[in-house]
Amino acid sequence: MLDVLVFSPHPDDAELGAGGSIYKATKNGLKVGIIDLTAGEMGSLGSIEIRLQEAEKAKNVLNVEFRENLEFPDGFLSFLDEKAVFTVAKKIREFEPKIVLIPYWEDRHPDHIAASNIVTKAIHYSKLKKMDFEHPHHTVDNVLYYEINGQFTPSFIMDISEEFPIKQKAIMSFQSQFKEFSKEYLPFPLIERCKYYGSLISSDYGEAFLMKNPFKLKDWQILF
Repeated sequence: MLDVLVFSPHPDDAELGAGGSIYKATKNGLKVGIIDLTAGEMGSLGSIEIRLQEAEKAKNVLNVEFRENLEFPDGFLSFLDEKAVFTVAKKIREFEPKIVLIPYWEDRHPDHIAASNIVTKAIHYSKLKKMDFEHPHHTVDNVLYYEINGQFTPSFIMDISEEFPIKQKAIMSFQSQFKEFSKEYLPFPLIERCKYYGSLISSDYGEAFLMKNPFKLKDWQILF
């Protein structure tokens, strides 16, 4: 059983969108796993072998329990049928996560949109008792959407001021993609965005998350 399962369209997307929060979870003793849907083989830089090696390096930086790649065809996630949804649903049942992190559904990259839709559907199928998968049905407690290229009004912002250097190190594990940690090489103004979200909570750096459902509080303690 996992505390957090992160789904990433390509190797490096999880790090870009939620790397600081992932590391905050692992350093606090939570069990976290990452599943990449593709190897990013359609990208202009790097090969499948290189990107998988880089993903493993980033996994070790973030200290997550495991990292898998489903080897769906990069660039064609939008054209995959329900078999892709069922594959992801089976993974959710296998690892029984309490929390699932998914890319935000509005994004300029079609694979990011498709990944969001695939995993969202899979979460639904994973809880249906009459779906005949290998593992028993499982209901995810909380689904959190993280930003890659698109932005939203967050449900909450995670303070990653202490974890930001590790987020940077994890991203720079992907040397085939990012020669420097700067605007010139990053796919969006990542540093400025993290600083902006941090400023909203009086911190140095932050990562934003969106929830479709209201956040349930059992008592006041979480607010102190």
